[in-house]
Amino acid sequence: MTWVVSILPLLSLISSCLGQSSIIPSPFSVFRLTPSSPYQKAAIELLYKNASMLNLDFWKTSHDGSRFWDVMVGEREQSTLLSILDRANISFEKTIDDVEKLIKTREHSPRKMSFSRRLKDDSVSSSGYDFRRYSSYPAMQKWMRNLARDYPHLVQLTSIGLTHEGRSIDGIEKVRLKTEFRIQIGLNRETSRVFWIDAGIHAREWAAPHTALYFIHQLTSRWEDPEMRKMLETITFVILPCVNPDGYEFTRSSTNPHIRLWRKNRSEMICRNDHWGRRRCCRGVDLNRNFDFHFKESGSSDDPCSEIYQGKTAFSEPETRAIRDAVLSRRYRDRMDGFITLHTYSQIWIHSYGHKKEAYPGDIDDLYKVAKRATAALEAMYGTKYIVGSGADTLYPASGGSEDWVKQTTHVKYVYLIELRPEEKNWDGFILDERELLPTARETWAGIRVVAEAILDRKAQMDNQKCKNIFNNKPQNIICSARSMREREAELRPLVERTTAVVHPSAIVHEGELRSRLWNLLDPSLIPVMPPFPIRIFAISLYSTGHLSLIMLLFSR
Repeated sequence: MTWVVSILPLLSLISSCLGQSSIIPSPFSVFRLTPSSPYQKAAIELLYKNASMLNLDFWKTSHDGSRFWDVMVGEREQSTLLSILDRANISFEKTIDDVEKLIKTREHSPRKMSFSRRLKDDSVSSSGYDFRRYSSYPAMQKWMRNLARDYPHLVQLTSIGLTHEGRSIDGIEKVRLKTEFRIQIGLNRETSRVFWIDAGIHAREWAAPHTALYFIHQLTSRWEDPEMRKMLETITFVILPCVNPDGYEFTRSSTNPHIRLWRKNRSEMICRNDHWGRRRCCRGVDLNRNFDFHFKESGSSDDPCSEIYQGKTAFSEPETRAIRDAVLSRRYRDRMDGFITLHTYSQIWIHSYGHKKEAYPGDIDDLYKVAKRATAALEAMYGTKYIVGSGADTLYPASGGSEDWVKQTTHVKYVYLIELRPEEKNWDGFILDERELLPTARETWAGIRVVAEAILDRKAQMDNQKCKNIFNNKPQNIICSARSMREREAELRPLVERTTAVVHPSAIVHEGELRSRLWNLLDPSLIPVMPPFPIRIFAISLYSTGHLSLIMLLFSR
């Protein structure tokens, strides 16, 4: 610890030359620091702890001595940083010479694409949203409103609350397909499972909201695909593409790196005296440190000027309270089987828990297996490789995250945080080229579908057990066992032919007749609510979610 003590006077000296954290119009560069000894690691950690006072912005941190640290620094502070690195003999390289120039090149350059090219891919939705470009939060809201207007049978616009600045946190809820009325014998009518996906909790991670928007596009543009229909008949997708719109819009207000790379929300200003007696006023809370999961224990800060300031109390922010209240609402809580929050960057598929190393939930084996299948499907698209693990094991310990709070509090089965492109060794970090937006979204959607399939399988197993419990006394009249589709179809025909409890196709029936026949199968209390009679039975078929089959009556007036 001798080195740590010796560096303190230097930090005290340079602090006297620094003003309060502010928007500084000087050029910014990014340096990659690679410690090779415990002393060097301690020196970098001391810089990290005092980053807000030194106007340093750490893009990538490492609490494992074998990894590197990426830090952005303005021209005014660059000589100070380099002198500290030199004194500690820390290896470094400059990875970005001018961050603002890179921002303008990657995110604000005009792109040209022929109309014929657009017709051949899925980069532009039918309502005109271009998935090859970054866009504003109002543009996202407008597109979602148009979807709800144009596809009322598929989606509805939902809002979970308001931000500190009064913006509505909007998203799309994928309602179940309503192409025909259905009676599902023996199970509750509201059986769809909820799959929650949010993004943009960190303002600077622009690729995350646009990836979530692409998911909505896939669900609404391909709903007639048989596999997609199967998902939509069982799963209600709740997708919130930007849960920190205040911060996101602030990052869009300038190409100055201090603004573009803002991480927190835009909560009220807090003024304090720092260690050297300076009056410093800063705003914003790291929303992914503000959830009530081991709050303030690791990977967060009490300094309001820090990028990882966790807030005064858990759920102090309107954005985190909105997520909490929605997740715990009667509408979603008992039906939620999936929760995914999208971040950038590092290409890591993260499962719980993240507050300390080697801390896992009881169903870690299931979570790990599904995550490995998901990353394999993702890799098959373009060859992009992901790591699977907890945040503490793969990155660094951090408490107060939304995904860990959801897993611990609600016991949702499949909970993940996904760090999207690029991989952590890339030098460009948060400034993902617009040309990579669509590939990122496509490959991630491939992984999301694997999780959705796992939810379908779990739903099937749950229904199968419920089916066996309900129809224990009449096993000959219902198919509950897990068999192949061909076996089920073979069993259905003789079952329909020999039982008088099922109405034959094309028969015109009235309420009394249908109820009397159903009563031969079930207790009247299990019969679901019927639409107005008379109705025409046009199909008798099997309801299948991969492993489970139930007799379904599909009918119309």
